[in-house]
Amino acid sequence: MHQGIPDPSATAAEDELLQRSGPLKAALVAFGKSPRFASEFRSAFADRFGTAEPGNQVDYINFLDRFVLEHRTRDGRTVVEQFVASRPDLPEAERAMLRCWETVVEGIFEVERHDGDAAVMVNLVDELTYRVRSNAGPQLLERLVPEAVLWARVVPFGDGWLLSGALNAAPFEARREMCRAAAEMANTCAAAVFRNPDKIALGWELHHRLRGHFIEFFGADLAIVTGHELADSMAGFWNHHATRISAARSQAPGKAASSVDPDAPDEEQPPPVPPMSISPDLEQAETVGIMFDEVEGLWFLPEYQLMQEVFADPARITVRRYREAVSGYLRSQSLPPIALRRLAEQDPDRAGRVFARLLGKPRFTWQRDGEALLRRYKSDFLDRTPLPGVTPLSNRQRAFLRPRRDVEGSG
Repeated sequence: MHQGIPDPSATAAEDELLQRSGPLKAALVAFGKSPRFASEFRSAFADRFGTAEPGNQVDYINFLDRFVLEHRTRDGRTVVEQFVASRPDLPEAERAMLRCWETVVEGIFEVERHDGDAAVMVNLVDELTYRVRSNAGPQLLERLVPEAVLWARVVPFGDGWLLSGALNAAPFEARREMCRAAAEMANTCAAAVFRNPDKIALGWELHHRLRGHFIEFFGADLAIVTGHELADSMAGFWNHHATRISAARSQAPGKAASSVDPDAPDEEQPPPVPPMSISPDLEQAETVGIMFDEVEGLWFLPEYQLMQEVFADPARITVRRYREAVSGYLRSQSLPPIALRRLAEQDPDRAGRVFARLLGKPRFTWQRDGEALLRRYKSDFLDRTPLPGVTPLSNRQRAFLRPRRDVEGSG
């Protein structure tokens, strides 16, 4: 077939798969509600709804959808993985379709137009365009007029997407609030934004520039401050960053210092200074390490000076406060492996002696055993794909995050 000319056989196969997706989804949901998963189903239901009944049918349908597609059971597999494994009778095309359903995109969409039996929608969180079909028949999507805003879940289907679960369309008067909710999601859920490859590229650009400003301000990519100095130190840094961005804008060729182009690239907008909320643990710490790693981004590391001291003198590991500090860093699920790796890489032999004494393993060496140790305690960090530490928002998203200024009685 020539490029751009649809293949009738491929189109027919996709249409047949679309028809099969409905019964397969029903079988998958029944499988997820079977006695095999009864205990985990009850636990997930209680986590979502407590002791109350679901507020409406949409909430319950989407709970079921999340459970069968995204919930990981005790053996680490999803329900849909186990369903596929239990059905060797299914054709490979159907098995492949089911496996793809684990890749769920949940977000707030704006309908752009209709294309045959599909709706073309823009995800207001990642700002990508999705061509979406439904196995409930084209009449479901036909009711969605252009510019309608809705909360929906979609899964991959062929070259496009398929509705999954129940959609929740906003009435016209609630449209702005739904758009604001999408902007809030973009601002707080970086992974949802970074489905967009252009956002990832821009995010890393902004990440590295912010790190450069951090190094300018602190003199290195790691600074040690007292807990009670942390808030003021970070406020000073964020002000420095905002000043550098504003200065760069004023020096841009052909642009006045006071001009603000609503269509300018997001990275040119001077950032607001974020409010700092310091946890009591950090505020009360004797020292806090402020680290801005090239890949892992910005981290606050409690009592990091203790860590530096014990890695400089491994004999200190016999002192309780040093031993507890190293043990805490190793076992913590909220502190990144880079905090330990940096200390160890300064002198691997001394790091090996620290962990040999901590673990009671005299033959431990960092060069041979260090990565396996981090893998044992920090696998969640090591298995994830690093994302930029800065989430770029579009001008539209920023606009919805600004407080509304409704002036009563203005003429």
